[in-house]
Amino acid sequence: MATSEGGRDSGARIQILVAVIGVLGVIAAAVISNWNNFFHKPAPPQKTVVSASTHEEKKAERAIFSSGELMVRGTWHCDLDAGAETDHAADFWWQEETSVKRSLTPEDGAEFYVIGVRNFNSLQFTELEHFTYSAAAIDGSDVKEENDIPKGAVVAYRTKQSRLGKLEIESYGHNLTIRWVTYEK
Repeated sequence: MATSEGGRDSGARIQILVAVIGVLGVIAAAVISNWNNFFHKPAPPQKTVVSASTHEEKKAERAIFSSGELMVRGTWHCDLDAGAETDHAADFWWQEETSVKRSLTPEDGAEFYVIGVRNFNSLQFTELEHFTYSAAAIDGSDVKEENDIPKGAVVAYRTKQSRLGKLEIESYGHNLTIRWVTYEK
């Protein structure tokens, strides 16, 4: 059977059209598979905190040196760098004068600042840098009117090794249970 000249033109056009569609498909597949390379979003900036008073940018948080929960027995000492109870001088002494009168007594150059009852996790390292620390004993007696560190109180500190940190009073009495975080220098 003979084909006409117009039929061959039509077949050639269809082959060209199919070839063009195929080439466009290959290009589309390449673009889609490399979409991120063509339209790369820059990485988000590092989380920062802007001080309202000075508008200086600072790192949001510092690396942690030690952290955890610890029970310090009455008349024992606590090293907040090591996160350990000890029987000799450390960062503080859980001093018991009587069965109801006791205090958190800083030692060896460590200093503390009582913040009070506050959300422990909301206290950031940048805040710790601005407190006025003291080596004065902190009353932890059973007498509520005298107790400066009741359950839930947060205390900022500078250890004898000059690391800043925070602790929360989980329970007090003959034994003191704390949760603490000491940051890298």
